[in-house]
Amino acid sequence: MERKNCKTPDWQYTGGTIEIPDGWFVYKVDLDCEHPYAVICQCGPFDETVNISIPKSLAYYLSTHFCGSKVMREQIEEDTRRSIRNVLGI
Repeated sequence: MERKNCKTPDWQYTGGTIEIPDGWFVYKVDLDCEHPYAVICQCGPFDETVNISIPKSLAYYLSTHFCGSKVMREQIEEDTRRSIRNVLGI
C-alpha cells in the first residue's frame, strides 16, 4: 500500500509561525494533509482543545526526515527487532 501525503518540495520555502502557550500540550499532529495542523489541549475545568496551523516548512522537514529523540529512535528499533523475533519464534 502506497502512503500518500499532500506535501510538495515548495513547502520547504513556506514560512510561518507556531506558538504553544504555557499550560497547553500537543494532543495530535497531522503533517500529511494540505494544511498541516496540531491539536493542543488545556486540562482544566473545561478541557479546551484548539487546532493550530503548523508552518509547511516545519511539516515538510518533520515528515521527510527521521527526527526527534535519539533515545526514541533506538527504542522503536529495539521494539521492531523484538517483534520480528517473536514472529519468527527466535
